[in-house]
Amino acid sequence: MASPPKEGPAMAEDSSTASLTLVPSDEHGMDNRDELAIDNEDGGEIDVPLSALASLSSSLYAHVKENGRTYHKYKEGNLQHHLCKIALYERLHLAPLKEENVKHALDIGTGTGIWAIEFAEQFPQTKVIGTDLSPIQPEFVPSNLSFEVDDVDDDWLYTHPFDYIHGRLMVFGFSDPLAVFRKAFNALSPGGYFEMQDLCSPIRSFDNSLDGSAMVRCSNLLIEACQKRGFDLTVPKKYKEMMQSVGFVDVKEVVVEWPIGTWAKSEYHKRIGAWFKKDMEVGAEGIIMGMFTRLLGMSKEEVAVIVEDVKKDMNDRSIHAYEPFYVVYGRKPE
Repeated sequence: MASPPKEGPAMAEDSSTASLTLVPSDEHGMDNRDELAIDNEDGGEIDVPLSALASLSSSLYAHVKENGRTYHKYKEGNLQHHLCKIALYERLHLAPLKEENVKHALDIGTGTGIWAIEFAEQFPQTKVIGTDLSPIQPEFVPSNLSFEVDDVDDDWLYTHPFDYIHGRLMVFGFSDPLAVFRKAFNALSPGGYFEMQDLCSPIRSFDNSLDGSAMVRCSNLLIEACQKRGFDLTVPKKYKEMMQSVGFVDVKEVVVEWPIGTWAKSEYHKRIGAWFKKDMEVGAEGIIMGMFTRLLGMSKEEVAVIVEDVKKDMNDRSIHAYEPFYVVYGRKPE
């Protein structure tokens, strides 16, 4: 197995000199990470078989009817949950939690509930609540876990404070993250932790190999479409600043690069890249088709061409695309 992520050189977007600053991560056990580097010797593909996808969950896929055809759309959380755990070496969180101090925990935007289920199993003495807009979670769960239908953008009316609040892949899920961060701060017990984990658009590279590609065009169009719906896909890079602004202390930020495909040199990044590519292949077409036709006024034929060009780019090992995955957590002062 590849060694855990270390703080490698800052990576910049093709069109910007701004870099990603990583905090020292020895405390997370993610030191000595292999740097994101190109595999010039073509170390080979890592296969992600359909049987492996099926084993993640029998309910991985939902079907969405739109534009006269049916698209595969995986329910929020399952495939991405696997990806997040690969990136964090099978951990559910980076906040330094001690079970005896975590009596109540909240998972906002829980999706299928898979994170909350595993967290409840790891912390059997903790009362865990998972919330989401849709009641799609399984009925049979650990006895210390319950699910509620709720919207993070609404008022939080919980009857007790929490010792840990978790949110992941929420960039599509809230229109005002700063307001949500403030609610999380107010809902925590003194000394409690709030943690966010999110991908940050746009897709980028460190060697200009994305210039003129369908992937970068599609990424920019997706940002534009989401802006029309009130979502900012670039906001995770501001999570640390936002947490500090609402009062959190000891705020830590760790960034893991998720390659798209297996062009990276290390086994660690190859594994992430193989699954991230599969994630995009499985889910991207339906998302792109729906958003680009509804919000950008594009025809189905125009979007279909973009989708096919993106698929070609994802299989082109000369394109070294990646997206940063931010993990940011902070503590409410005692």
